[in-house]
Amino acid sequence: MRSKPLWPDDTTYFLTGSTFLHYPYFREYEQKQILLNQIKKIEEKLGIDVSAYSIAINHYHIKFFLQSGSLLSKIKQMLHGGTSFAYKKKWEMRYKEMWQSSKIFQVTSEEMDWKVTGYVIGNLLKHREVSTFDELRDNPFSSYYLTAEKYGEEYARDLVYSVIDTSEDEDGMVDTGELGEKILPHFSAGKGPLGPPYGLKPR
Repeated sequence: MRSKPLWPDDTTYFLTGSTFLHYPYFREYEQKQILLNQIKKIEEKLGIDVSAYSIAINHYHIKFFLQSGSLLSKIKQMLHGGTSFAYKKKWEMRYKEMWQSSKIFQVTSEEMDWKVTGYVIGNLLKHREVSTFDELRDNPFSSYYLTAEKYGEEYARDLVYSVIDTSEDEDGMVDTGELGEKILPHFSAGKGPLGPPYGLKPR
């Protein structure tokens, strides 16, 4: 009997990673741009649609759909190895390692898909790297603006508000149990948080 693949195909994934000892390697705009460039390379070279992302000073979150789960190792290598390689060309490393931990979760329902999106796009606001939704929308290191453009500003804010209190552990890893358990406001069968039909998922 064939064993079940570790990372299934045709699945949406939520990947998060934190820096070694939470060191703020991505404090500056240009430093964050290095990691954002790697995300863009993943999309271009692997043909993957990264539907939500955020880059904080010491961690990142991204959500994407994979037709082939076997690409996960390549994605992590491009994010971690590619970012640290480019970073070392311009800045000194505080520690020998850039990355300390990462976690990958499968997004198992449409409701969880929305909540993960809200969590990712609102992460810079949660960690007070921005102080208003206007700043969040104008920040290139959060995909909040993409969700706001596609579904409307009020819709995007509602997604963020629905999960902004979701807790993280000391490594900056999200408690996905909370994402799976919370019920979005105004959520009902066939509709998103504010009512538009499903079918247009934030992917």
